[in-house]
Amino acid sequence: MTRLPKEIVKDLNEEAKAWDKLIAGESTEAIEQHLNEAEAFNIPRPPRRPVSIRLDPFDLSMVKRLARKKGIPHTQLMAAWLHERIEQEKRVIPN
Repeated sequence: MTRLPKEIVKDLNEEAKAWDKLIAGESTEAIEQHLNEAEAFNIPRPPRRPVSIRLDPFDLSMVKRLARKKGIPHTQLMAAWLHERIEQEKRVIPN
């Protein structure tokens, strides 16, 4: 997850406090109704793009076996691992 600038974090915290004050006097039923009527917060993301990669047959076999144990497709597992590694590298490498 990317880090937000301090001024945005400050604004979000102030907004959260304002909402807390606003709903403090509301009943539980009213709050549930507001939440049920609220629209889901969706962030548009660009579609995923396919990528070809040559792997050692043994490595591919092991990835498929591990993915099968986790109950997910092997491509999803590899994408998750790649994403995790990218996030680790972003923390190590300064902007």
